[in-house]
Amino acid sequence: MDSINAPIHYSFLSGNPPNYRDFFEINPNTGAVKQIRAVDTTVTKKFDIIIKAVEVSEAKRSATAKLTITVKPVDSNPPVITASSIEGFVDENAPIGTKVIDESNNPIVLTVSDADLGPDDPKPTYTFELTTNFFAIDPSGVLVVNEENLDRDPPSPGRFRFQVVAREKTGVAASSPLSFVVTLNDVNDNAPLLPMMAPITVQAGETKKQVAKVEATDNDEGENAEITYSIYHVSNNGLHKFKIDPKTGVIESVRKLNAGEQYSITVQATDKGGRYSQTIVEVNVIPGPNTRSPVFQQPVYEVQVSEGASINSTVATITAIDPENDPVSYSIVSGNDLRQFAIGDKSGVITVIRKLDREDLTRYQLLIKAEDTGGLFSTATVNIMVTDINDKNPEFVGLPYEFSVKEGEARKLIGRVHAEDADEGINAEITYFAPDDIPFTVDPETGDVLTKIVLDYEQNDEYKFVVTARDGAPDYRLATATVTVKVIDVEDEVPVFHQSSYEARVKENVPDYNVIQVTADDPDTKKQITYMIKQGDTELFSIDPKTGVIKTIRGLDYESQSQHVLIVGTEENTSDLPGSTTRVVVNVQDVNDIPPVFTSVPRPITLDDDAPIGTTVINLTAADSDGTAPGNQVRYEIIGRGIASKYFVIDPDTGVLRIRDDLRKETDSEYQVDVRAYDMGDPQLSSVTTVPVYVRHVATVPPEIGLGFAENSYNVEVPEDAGDNTLIKIITIINSHAHDTTPLRCEIYSGNEDGLFEANVTEERNCALRLKKGALDYETTESYQIKIKLESLSGLLNSGRNTTMVKIQVLDVNDNKPEFIFPEASQELSRGRYFAGIPRTAQFSSTVIQVKAHDKDNGKFGKLEYKILEGRGSDYFAIDGYTGIIRTTVTFDHIDSSELPFKFDVRVRDNPNSTDNYNSIVAPVIVNLIGEENLMILVVQDAAPDALQKETGKIANIIEQKSGLLIGIDRVVMRKILTKNGTVETFPQDSDVWFYAVDPDTEAILSRNSTRVMRSIMDKSAMSNITFDVSTVVRANAIDIHAPVMPPEPVRTQTAVAFSGEVFPYALIIIACVILILGIAGIIYICVSWSKYKAYKERMQRMYVMPRYDPVYVEPNLKEYETQVLQMSVPVDDNDSCNDLQLDFSNKNHAFSLDNVSYITKDHGDSTGQQSPVSSEAATTARASSIAGNHGDTNIHSLRRSTLGRKNHGASNTNTLNNRDATPVLNPLYNHGGELLSPSPSNDNVTFRERKDYSHLGFTYLGEQSPVETTTEL
Repeated sequence: MDSINAPIHYSFLSGNPPNYRDFFEINPNTGAVKQIRAVDTTVTKKFDIIIKAVEVSEAKRSATAKLTITVKPVDSNPPVITASSIEGFVDENAPIGTKVIDESNNPIVLTVSDADLGPDDPKPTYTFELTTNFFAIDPSGVLVVNEENLDRDPPSPGRFRFQVVAREKTGVAASSPLSFVVTLNDVNDNAPLLPMMAPITVQAGETKKQVAKVEATDNDEGENAEITYSIYHVSNNGLHKFKIDPKTGVIESVRKLNAGEQYSITVQATDKGGRYSQTIVEVNVIPGPNTRSPVFQQPVYEVQVSEGASINSTVATITAIDPENDPVSYSIVSGNDLRQFAIGDKSGVITVIRKLDREDLTRYQLLIKAEDTGGLFSTATVNIMVTDINDKNPEFVGLPYEFSVKEGEARKLIGRVHAEDADEGINAEITYFAPDDIPFTVDPETGDVLTKIVLDYEQNDEYKFVVTARDGAPDYRLATATVTVKVIDVEDEVPVFHQSSYEARVKENVPDYNVIQVTADDPDTKKQITYMIKQGDTELFSIDPKTGVIKTIRGLDYESQSQHVLIVGTEENTSDLPGSTTRVVVNVQDVNDIPPVFTSVPRPITLDDDAPIGTTVINLTAADSDGTAPGNQVRYEIIGRGIASKYFVIDPDTGVLRIRDDLRKETDSEYQVDVRAYDMGDPQLSSVTTVPVYVRHVATVPPEIGLGFAENSYNVEVPEDAGDNTLIKIITIINSHAHDTTPLRCEIYSGNEDGLFEANVTEERNCALRLKKGALDYETTESYQIKIKLESLSGLLNSGRNTTMVKIQVLDVNDNKPEFIFPEASQELSRGRYFAGIPRTAQFSSTVIQVKAHDKDNGKFGKLEYKILEGRGSDYFAIDGYTGIIRTTVTFDHIDSSELPFKFDVRVRDNPNSTDNYNSIVAPVIVNLIGEENLMILVVQDAAPDALQKETGKIANIIEQKSGLLIGIDRVVMRKILTKNGTVETFPQDSDVWFYAVDPDTEAILSRNSTRVMRSIMDKSAMSNITFDVSTVVRANAIDIHAPVMPPEPVRTQTAVAFSGEVFPYALIIIACVILILGIAGIIYICVSWSKYKAYKERMQRMYVMPRYDPVYVEPNLKEYETQVLQMSVPVDDNDSCNDLQLDFSNKNHAFSLDNVSYITKDHGDSTGQQSPVSSEAATTARASSIAGNHGDTNIHSLRRSTLGRKNHGASNTNTLNNRDATPVLNPLYNHGGELLSPSPSNDNVTFRERKDYSHLGFTYLGEQSPVETTTEL
């Protein structure tokens, strides 16, 4: 398309292969390319033709384009399906995706071939169409199960026959159908089925007989259908009476069956897989030919037996006679719950089988049954009475017997003992006896216990004796019990001190100190002792009334009283008898508790610096008030870290302070001498006083020969990696050698807060500034200002030069490596790797990921450059070297799965322009292609996508923590669901979070149907945990995770549209409407343009354009000037318009005035007047006034009229301004006024001013000038 609508001529420029013109031609007017000859793939598979389009005009502008024509082979042969086997097998109920195998247990694989395709031809993509929905072909061509619950068992067929057709995905060619037969392998999924059986009756008897036969069926086949029968349960304890054949299911009786019995037999049928079913067989036993039961001689029998009867002794014999002479068997039906008796089943003899005890049970009633072989029976009652013997001992009850009684009481009832006997009559009568040698009596009939005499607690506080109980039988039996009697103490004694005196030693000044513990004794059981100090200083001592511990209330003072005497007694004993009190003597031990104290405060002392060594400064005296030595012996010493100890010394015994060294060696004029006075006690105590000493320095020198620094400031540079003790600067000290013996010191007094620097005097008596600690860091601090002062004798310093400042500039070095910045959310799983995912349909130059790094260095060392290194798939991507953004360079339609995932390294280096001084690190980048099979959707209710987009990082982090997989968020969109009718319904207030998962170990993207994804994300419990945590974080309701649900897309077909007779009239009407609308728009555009043109003409009438002149060359003997001529706008109607130029130079003309032009000369005088720039000997530059409205920066004093109309024909000079557009233009709105510019002897008058924007006035040429306005002097 040409912008000026000129005709265009099309032609072939070149092509490959060279014979392309034999097959194609191009229409030169329309550019349509037409095939003129049939072409075969044997000629070539692709034509590359360069087409040229040339504008039919004088300019003949042209453009080229490349046309690629692909030759496709003729589809003369249909595709052919080949299968590894057409007969397959698979287990019934196999899950979806299970591979169908052949007889060799290999998966059945389908391949498609096409005879039309050569080995180098691109292989088309095929889709498989099956005549059944139960099976499908997966992407790798394997036949797999496509539906669940495949069933082999009847009525299901158990075998599937279907056909498969392969069809080109982008074409219509299809293969002939290939038939398959898939047989389902039997799985033991059916239990045997037992029929329900009607109740069965059998006759009573002891003979073995068949009861019933059960038969089960099983829908499985082979071994799975082999059934085994067993009896699971029989009611009425009849399990031992029946058996079943495990193969045939025949049930037989094996024991005697009695008439009237009923049994429920639970039969179980089990196959070899363990599956089973059960049925119940009801069996009723009916009587046989026997009709008369046995008869007892009497219905009730009364019998007695002694409780002492031996085991197996006979109690009675019971006999019954059967009228039909059948054998009779006897049994005890009831009354023998304790199993005391047994009866002979044939003889009817009742015997004792367990020891009888009348005291437990005196009467038994047994029900005896007599039964014949036919099951008929009768019963009789046997009443057994057990007679008593003296076989029980008396037994005491209420044990143990523990009584108490107060001392001093006689004939006092203190308790009762009681015994019982289980025998009867005289055997149960009990008499009590007690020993005679105890102070107690026991009533023989009642068992009451009384005191004989008065008891004394202090003599015996407890008694124990034995009481005997005896029954009344001639062969009596005995029982004994122990009785304990505790005597209760009555308070009738007072406390007594057994020790008459105590002695203790106590250190002084120790409050709350345990002095000693006194002890009194109370003979009573309930000891009541209350201690008290009866005599002594109760302000210094106290006693615990319960324990008798004596403590000091406050510290004792040896110096005031060295001994204290206390009399201690009890509140309970108020007598004066011996033992009522005790004496406590407390001796106070002296300790060193008083420090020495100076007797006076030293006053300031002034000394001359020439005072001789040994001169007495002051005599200090301190006193110690301790009572004993060595705590009151005082010594003296000088303490402190200063230099006072170097020049002063004190006598340790007398405290005389003297001069120790020459005071002129130091510059200090003031000393604080700290003197410590200490005693010799333990612990050692001391006190300190300070003696101020002022030194007058008598030596002085004039300032010009005084000590000082050579300069007031210095500038130095130090690299940041400088080591410890690096010399930074030697600062010269002037006149230092003129005072060789004078003490000299330089120190830092400001700017060294971190202690990195130090200053000291060298051997040459100069000041050396050094880096004390090599810890400079340009990134932290770029410079330091160190202030140093010089110290010496005050009279020798030059006060104006005794300080200096050193400005230290830290030089940056490349001492920091770049560091990659990885996403914080998944650092545990990514482990220093970048993971990215892009759709398979990603277009060229799609953004994949941005790799970020940072460097702690600054400047060029902090600049970073990124580069992709060789790796798997690195050719498919490119990286922006400055931003780290990785983009695609190809599309991924035909990427083989073996290349995935793409993995390559990205290197980042600092100092990009350097070849050796740089640092670099490498990080791996893993890129996966995202397909529909990888995506999952997290559904969140009550959260719109724009609000939820901010929480995607938190959502991914939660899923990663729960699943252990790397999660990528693909997008967040409105929630969509697929309705039953196939339409899509959207919910604007809900969101679908599309995401995918990557295995952090294999680095590959996972299918949502993979085992790990199903277990860690799609499983119900895992999904519940994820949705719960997501709901908590986003404060919305996460309800589900599912696969994407998309509506079926309609089949897109290309339809050729042809105009018919019915469509053509409507097309003409539409074209006419379009032309009408365009015509109206064109008329409006012309009107608007004409009004703008008229306004433009009116403005241009007041404006003039002056041609621009280049520098003018003059004779060699004259000086060279560069002239900038004022440019004005004039309407350019024709070529001769410049001859009609009329200029108004009056002051009324606002567009132009000679006063607006000024000449800047190098003359130092006030160069005004009408001097011409040509005749002037000074280098002159004519300058246009500023565009600014009210800024009159220059005034034009002189301008030769001859220069206004002259054309410039001279050649360009090297001093000519290269930018022609920089020539300033006179502002038509300029207001006259301003100050004159002063002449300048140098180039200092070159000024730069801001350009003003006047585009709003309609002067478009004003916007084409340089951003600054210059005035240049040459």
